[in-house]
Amino acid sequence: MGLGVAKLLKAHDYRVLTVGLGRSEDTLARIRSAAIESLPSDQELVVQSDYILSIVPPRDALATARRISEACQLPDTAAQRVRIPDLDGLKTRRKPYYFDLNAISPRLTREVGSLLAKGQGDDDEGTLCHFIDGGIIGGPPSQDPGTKAWKKPSIVISGSVDLPPSFHSLSEILNMKLVSPTIGSASTLKLSFAALTKGLTALSILSFSTAQKESVLPELLEHLQQYSPATASLTAKGITGMPPKAYRWVEEMRAIGEAFDTEGDWHGLGESVYGAFAEVYRTVAEDTILGEEKIGKRNRGTTAEDVSDILARRSQRDVAEESAKRRTGLSMGSAMLACVMGNAFTQGIQLASEIGELDAKETPLDRIRIASHPAPLVDRLESQEGRPWQQLVFRPGAGVAKIS
Repeated sequence: MGLGVAKLLKAHDYRVLTVGLGRSEDTLARIRSAAIESLPSDQELVVQSDYILSIVPPRDALATARRISEACQLPDTAAQRVRIPDLDGLKTRRKPYYFDLNAISPRLTREVGSLLAKGQGDDDEGTLCHFIDGGIIGGPPSQDPGTKAWKKPSIVISGSVDLPPSFHSLSEILNMKLVSPTIGSASTLKLSFAALTKGLTALSILSFSTAQKESVLPELLEHLQQYSPATASLTAKGITGMPPKAYRWVEEMRAIGEAFDTEGDWHGLGESVYGAFAEVYRTVAEDTILGEEKIGKRNRGTTAEDVSDILARRSQRDVAEESAKRRTGLSMGSAMLACVMGNAFTQGIQLASEIGELDAKETPLDRIRIASHPAPLVDRLESQEGRPWQQLVFRPGAGVAKIS
């Protein structure tokens, strides 16, 4: 989404900045492809920017705000900013405007705002950034190669900040709409929309994979097309577009559940329903090959049939793995694992040396190992694919480690 927004702004002659330090090679390649200016630090971003758009995975929203808050409070940030003329010609340059456009709960939105907008009001003394709540509804901006016209999502915002004259053209380009003066309202609107669209995709994953496992998926798709063609179209589009985004949607589902419970007074029902949907997307992202998909580099899961087959086979693999774990004494039912406490575990020894080699023919967990961890009392048990399997909680002075 962020790349599409950046391309839209670049097409309208805006200077677009980001911080490249510490980013993955894939991300840096996308930055270069869009001719986005990469800066060396968060402080430089704050100094150079008039508007900061936070568009990150939901799990990173608070950390991103903290980074900007810390950059704003560095001793020379304000002095460096005032050397740059105000965008609207004011004698004193305005503080930056921070738009949180992430799919996070209203509660977390208010927490983000509190980091940046202390003392916000007519007198902005103490304000680090002017804070605006927001959400993006719809797909990323895209340009028709023939007509050159842009298809844009709707960016809804809320808050009581007085926006400068230069914001008018920016809001038109980004298709922004103020929906409420209340921080949290835009996030609630965004999540209420996503609850229907991404919630339907989660239901589709459950429905399609179950039908595939029972060898009736073609009949399900046929009946959808015949009796509910609109649903057939929505589910097929949703389930095939989902794989590279599943990891981002885990926290978004949890945010929806929280919003329904806190803002909608559903008293735990939201968390129950959308917490389950979060687990669906976590399974896709962490337990299947679909989690390796990347936007623009698709290999698997481009058809409903392939997505369903991969997920149905995942269930079969889980049964095989559970049986193998029972045979090696590592089942969930055996709560305790005898082990020797001390430096051996914190140094990442091979678990196989403690319990005997696992049979590679029986299970893919034939290279289970203990991974190092900064905290000496907690380590993670991982599979050969490097993905978390079970957590070992080490208790000081004990001769056992509980599998939890």
